[in-house]
Amino acid sequence: MTGPKPEQDKPHAHYADLTPDGRLVVCDLGLDLTVVYDVSADGKLTFVSNYHHEAGFGTRHLTFSPDGKVAYVLGELGSQLDVLNYDQATGTFTHQQSISTIPADWTAHNGAAAIHITKDGKFIYTTNRGENTIAVFAVQADHSVKHIQSISTEGDFPRDFDLSQDEAFLVASNQESDNLTLYTRDAVTGLLTMVQKDVACPEPVCVKQW
Repeated sequence: MTGPKPEQDKPHAHYADLTPDGRLVVCDLGLDLTVVYDVSADGKLTFVSNYHHEAGFGTRHLTFSPDGKVAYVLGELGSQLDVLNYDQATGTFTHQQSISTIPADWTAHNGAAAIHITKDGKFIYTTNRGENTIAVFAVQADHSVKHIQSISTEGDFPRDFDLSQDEAFLVASNQESDNLTLYTRDAVTGLLTMVQKDVACPEPVCVKQW
């Protein structure tokens, strides 16, 4: 069954990647699902499990903790981050936490977009298109997260971002305002500081490590 929001009129497989143990995981924005498949040696798929998020979540992207035990799933339509425990033995997810990527008093339209986790697994970053911010979360000992910062992307509709190879910098791309924004990142606190904005780039939609 599709979700309740206008953008969910049909199934919409938005993202797919391999799990740390080699299964295929798919984010379906239209169905509010995170789906897991086994992959055979000849590339054929066999359904294993699905996790049904809150109605209207709009499953968009996910990333795994470095130890492969937890998936952090970003809901575009719900502006929400779900923390799911991943059982590699069964290929199933169980809920641990849900947390908003925007303030409780934000009432205008927003769509969560991109998500990345640092190599050490200590910090998670997501973008908000509408509030036009990067939300920063500190990962706790039990893999749950705590919101520690929201910083402006100095532009409109930050569709993507990425960290530099050494994770000392972060670049955000603002699709509607045609600009990139550069931040330094504190490796200890995870906090971002804007150092350059209004870097011209026509309709940027993707950023890759440099």
